Amino acid sequence: MPKKISAPVLVLGAMPSETTLIRAAIQSPKEGKLAIYPYTSGKIGKNKIITAVTGVGVTNGAMTAAIFIQHFKPKAVIVSGTGSRFNPKIQCGDTLISKKTIHHAAGSLTADGMVYRKVRGPLPDMMTHYAYAPDKKLFEAAKQASKSYAPEAITIDGESYTPRVYPGIVSASDLFGVSEEKIVDMRAKLNPDLMEMESAAIAQVCDHLGTPHIVFRAGSNRTQSNPGTSYRKYGQAAAACAARWTIHFLKSVAV
Repeated sequence: MPKKISAPVLVLGAMPSETTLIRAAIQSPKEGKLAIYPYTSGKIGKNKIITAVTGVGVTNGAMTAAIFIQHFKPKAVIVSGTGSRFNPKIQCGDTLISKKTIHHAAGSLTADGMVYRKVRGPLPDMMTHYAYAPDKKLFEAAKQASKSYAPEAITIDGESYTPRVYPGIVSASDLFGVSEEKIVDMRAKLNPDLMEMESAAIAQVCDHLGTPHIVFRAGSNRTQSNPGTSYRKYGQAAAACAARWTIHFLKSVAV
């Protein structure tokens, strides 16, 4: 009988900084390329891993997820990376296990802000939602794994502390920064903890293609209208925090 090949876990980050530590943790790494996307494969813990960089934004995230899912048939998809801190209680480096990932630009933009709504999917009776929950087993496994996780202390703006890992709500769209009016509207209607650009699209792809997924995002800069300089200041530290947690999860859980 031919040997059964186990399906990999696909780990996606939007930028190289979000996958650097993950690639470094892979045992017996091998490099490959699918379409235009380089990837690294190997093992972390008991899990066969493939990790790749999607590029920034909704289309990049969705396209990469769809291509890799179709080709490799992964048993699960993990998104590891950063997001701006929408919730003021979140510190830089705190990593959220997303309990819901929301398209915060899906619907109608009215004089009273966004009206969020479902739209038609690819099949006649299939509606595309604006919010996606993670796989229940992965979510529970992540919460359990967080109990044994000992995060590294970090120093941000002269303050040293140990970042946390806990469940929260993540929102995403192609908006890198948003106005104060948009922040007020999102807070009133969605109350997210972090805001970023890829996870909701990846979650939607996973939902439509029947692939379990979970999102891990660490807080970087505060959510603001022009976060360019601020993100460059905090993004690297946040990316490392999310990656270290993702590695711990993969070592602790046989996905």
